[in-house]
Amino acid sequence: MKKLLYTNQSNFNLPEYFPERIKEQSYIFQFESNEFIQKEEEEVHYLFYILEGKAKILKSQENGRQMIVQFLETEDFIGELTLIQAEEHTKHVVARNTVNCLAIPISAARKILMNDTTFLQEISRYIGLKLLLRVEHFTENQMYSLMVRLIDLLLRISIDDCYEEKQTEIAEYLGVSYRHLLYTMQQLREMGYIEKKKGYYYLHREALVNYRTQLIQ
Repeated sequence: MKKLLYTNQSNFNLPEYFPERIKEQSYIFQFESNEFIQKEEEEVHYLFYILEGKAKILKSQENGRQMIVQFLETEDFIGELTLIQAEEHTKHVVARNTVNCLAIPISAARKILMNDTTFLQEISRYIGLKLLLRVEHFTENQMYSLMVRLIDLLLRISIDDCYEEKQTEIAEYLGVSYRHLLYTMQQLREMGYIEKKKGYYYLHREALVNYRTQLIQ
């Protein structure tokens, strides 16, 4: 992990709802692929705002396996539920590629941002949208076939059209058996929409989009 002070000359432009006083106390953190941004049950020291990159939230289960709770990308927050005191037990947050974050000391966030009306309006809107996305995810699990849901997920979470997530975690995220997921992936391979490479799958994006359109017509 690399850590630099944030300056207005940094390569990243921040939304206007971040006040200048916060920028002066913030840092830019850079995490590499598979590096922990936040560890489960550890104290939260920073409120993170993703400037660039992709990550995922993982929750440990009693059997020792990891369950994907949510995928994160640019303009997502990490630690916002702790900031508003809605979450006591933190989860793992892992970078999926190189991730650059604005890192705001949690003490400064509580002192400044929690007393800033503009920021509070924005964070309320953000949390509301995330809640709606989770509801939509569970609704789609009931409405659409695994093939449609898998294609949607592949298109959304692939990085440079490459997919390399753990299939056991993806099966649980989609609410299906590991065997059912592998069978559906094999179907996509046989139809030529994805190719299995060493350690990942390559997506033929345009063909996948067109196939999905056919499935829901």
